[in-house]
Amino acid sequence: MFFLSALTLVSSISAQTPVQKRPNFSGSWRVQYTPNLAEALGHEPPYTALGAERWRTVDTAKDPTGVCLPPGPSRVLTSPFPFIIVQQENMIALLFEYQTLWRAIYMDGRKHPVDIADYPEFMGHSVGQWDGDTLVVDTVAINERTWLDTAGHEHSAKLHLTERFRKTSDDKIEWTATFEDPVFYSKPWSLTRVFTKFDDSKDQDRILPYTCTENNRDVQHLVPNQPNLNYRYQPEKQ
Repeated sequence: MFFLSALTLVSSISAQTPVQKRPNFSGSWRVQYTPNLAEALGHEPPYTALGAERWRTVDTAKDPTGVCLPPGPSRVLTSPFPFIIVQQENMIALLFEYQTLWRAIYMDGRKHPVDIADYPEFMGHSVGQWDGDTLVVDTVAINERTWLDTAGHEHSAKLHLTERFRKTSDDKIEWTATFEDPVFYSKPWSLTRVFTKFDDSKDQDRILPYTCTENNRDVQHLVPNQPNLNYRYQPEKQ
């Protein structure tokens, strides 16, 4: 009798405990174009001495996307091109107009492969989990040939990217990216942007094909451009 009463109590509590409904991110989204992350921050990120020197001497004519290399997992989300989110229980896919690229966010509890640093990917390796109604994505093994933005903020192979996707309304996602790279930056730093949903059933708003090929004829017209040569590094006071 006691066992049946206890079982009934547990069943009653379980029935009364609501299952948390996850937000649905599926749909087509426009990004907040941010060619220079420092301008959005209001200041330069916290460089190491090496990071500051690389920023001072960066040549924007050598932008890796100019020779059709993928932009990387964060830069693609601050580019002027829209993207689609396809959400499933065990995986969330991000499908980009930019170079017809994609990202897979594994939601099945897996960890990063132990040897992933030996096989860096231009878009990195991403795993995700829910923190309440916020999607938290952890990305590592990002190919160091990518830049963080068009202005030329670079990173090393040790870049660790943490993203938080939070739906603030039916048509808005707040995206916060935290960059941690002890080679180029003295401490982690974060940036927040907003994605806006749109109706892709309208011809003028559909996701378009974008193919970047290796015979880009415009590359030969690019000239050296180093706009930051007068930058002076000032370490942050501890």
